[in-house]
Amino acid sequence: MKPTLLLVEAPGPHRELLSLAFQSQGWRVLLAVGLEPLVRALRESAPVQLVLVTAGLLASAGGPLTALREALGASGASLWVEAPLAEQEALGRLDVPVAGFLTPPLSLGARVEAVRQALPPEARDAGGAPPWRVLVAEDDPVFRKLLQLALAPFRFEVLLAEDGLSALELARRRRPDIVLADVLMPRLDGFRLCLALRQDPKLSRVPVVLTHATAPDELDLRMAANVGANGFVRRAQGDDALVAVLLRESGAEGPLPAPVPGELSTEAHLYAMVRQLERRVGLLEQAERVARESEERYRLVVSGSYDGVWDWDVRRQTMYWSPRLLEMLGLKPEDFPGTPDAFLARVHPEDRDAVAAALTQHLEQGSPYDVSFRLKHEAGGYRSCVSRGRALRDGQGRPVRMAGIIGDVTEQLRLYRETREAVRARDEFLSVAAHELRTPLAALRLRVQGTAAALKHEQHVGPERLERALVAADRQVQRLADLVEGLLDVSRLQSHAPRLNLEAVDLGRVVRDVVLRSEEMASRAGCLLVVREAQPAVGRWDALRLGQVVTHLLSNAVKFGPGRPVELEIQADADSALLVVRDHGIGIAPDRVDGLFRRFERAVPARNYGGLGLGLYRLQRIVEAHGGQVTVSSTPGAGSAFSVRLPLAGPPVAAA
Repeated sequence: MKPTLLLVEAPGPHRELLSLAFQSQGWRVLLAVGLEPLVRALRESAPVQLVLVTAGLLASAGGPLTALREALGASGASLWVEAPLAEQEALGRLDVPVAGFLTPPLSLGARVEAVRQALPPEARDAGGAPPWRVLVAEDDPVFRKLLQLALAPFRFEVLLAEDGLSALELARRRRPDIVLADVLMPRLDGFRLCLALRQDPKLSRVPVVLTHATAPDELDLRMAANVGANGFVRRAQGDDALVAVLLRESGAEGPLPAPVPGELSTEAHLYAMVRQLERRVGLLEQAERVARESEERYRLVVSGSYDGVWDWDVRRQTMYWSPRLLEMLGLKPEDFPGTPDAFLARVHPEDRDAVAAALTQHLEQGSPYDVSFRLKHEAGGYRSCVSRGRALRDGQGRPVRMAGIIGDVTEQLRLYRETREAVRARDEFLSVAAHELRTPLAALRLRVQGTAAALKHEQHVGPERLERALVAADRQVQRLADLVEGLLDVSRLQSHAPRLNLEAVDLGRVVRDVVLRSEEMASRAGCLLVVREAQPAVGRWDALRLGQVVTHLLSNAVKFGPGRPVELEIQADADSALLVVRDHGIGIAPDRVDGLFRRFERAVPARNYGGLGLGLYRLQRIVEAHGGQVTVSSTPGAGSAFSVRLPLAGPPVAAA
């Protein structure tokens, strides 16, 4: 028994074409317009297996759909609705048992196949009518394959021929129900094939549809009528026009050729068609060349940009990411599923709701889409990104597509944070430097003012008192000179390595000299300077610079370990010398060790300990200039040990 379909749609070419397509499968088709005729057809007609309606019918019905629900239940028919993806969720909440949805846009063949799958299994192939036999005469293998694919959902019997003569021989052996023939074919063109079919008594009434790559003009249509063709249409990839003509002409008989005076000749007309086709091919090549240049220009701009491009098909819920965007996240094309959900899954959980809300507001309200978020990298971690985009809308204002860019600003944010931290360190350094310079100046001023007052108000001031005042003033002046010299030295070291006066230097002697000069400073802090071991170590170094290194290490040890001994040790081997300065003071926190040798860095707060935070920076630059290295090991609360290793041969350049 034939399955029965109830097609509910307004009268028009589209409904007529759907009805022809369904009937070509041997199905019985009932037509109705509106909800009431639909309900009446379900109650009065023969059993209906499937009802196909559009979304607009259910949306505009208004009021309860009780009668439709009852009619569907009584007839046992399944209700299928053709609706866009965005409307399906709302329609699914209606008080009607919707069996499924057809999502446009669908080709005619895809629609037929979807309805076939929606029918009950026992009714899909119960039409009983033999399949149509369609003869396709096409010399272009690409279009021949496309026609075959377009006709596949209809399950016709398709006969293929590569030229007109082969098609004529095939038609005489197996009479077709309809013929599709290209007008430009070798051996026998489409016009002559149609004329030959009309002159064969057994094939004279077979419908013939002529096709061509370009749209036919008035002369083409007149020639088609002269040879007795049923129609002349343009073939196009993905176009249902050719299938529609096939369905409409399948039930008609082929007309007899029109009477023409003299012998019918198609050579001149075919020559004109070829010339016209050549001109169009030339225009097409020019258009393709312009398109290629435009595409290359676009690719060049995109590849030269730091931004990745994304394109979101809102209706189909598919998303494209450009190669640059995939590279930015360490992905390969096959790693990204190409869906909005996959994109949101890579957004940091803390940013995901804000990104989804921004997309929704842009699609629904038109608010600008300009957001910042973090995207997960394939290797782990997140990249800081900014994204902008804009939606493309249809005639009703509904979003159909959205595209935009995503830029990786991780490096820019890092540089910004480093710059901000550098500015903070600079401001702190200026504050500390001002304090460090002000302290000896204040002490010097008090000493000078006190001495001046004594000389003014007292007739006789003893030499001892004047000597003590001058020694104290000289100490403050020396402190100021050391601070200024340190600042100037850091400025020079920032631009180039320190200049070295290389000579044979005994490291042990340099250490002993510095220890002698530092004993007074150490005694004021209650520290005892102890040289544990001093092996002979003579190398090509700068004695003055090495003295600065030892002096700074001793100053730091005394400053951060007052009242406790400071130990010095010198070791040597065949190639290098090692100086170790160990204190038993407050130590250094582990998180402060890595940045200890940077400018303005300090291991302790500036408010508790003085200093400009430049000493270790100067020390490292001097040691590196000698080809050596400096390391530190420390335990908070137990002291620190600074180790300086120097090559005996001196700097590499000097050794060479």
